[in-house]
Amino acid sequence: MPGSVSESSKGPGERTPYVPSWCYRNGPKMCPCGHHEGYHGDNGTCLLAGECRCVGLPTSCLTPIEDC
Repeated sequence: MPGSVSESSKGPGERTPYVPSWCYRNGPKMCPCGHHEGYHGDNGTCLLAGECRCVGLPTSCLTPIEDC
């Protein structure tokens, strides 16, 4: 049964990265837009592209899966 904390939680905010920085063993790589790779979806689109005008995460800015 849910308690008062879980009932009052609204979940992560709209500006929360898809993958938090602590999920990367050596930290996430940064995109030229200024946001780390965790803010970018599978298609490379930045969650905050409306602010930073990101044109997509370059492949050079992806952490290899074995380093996560």
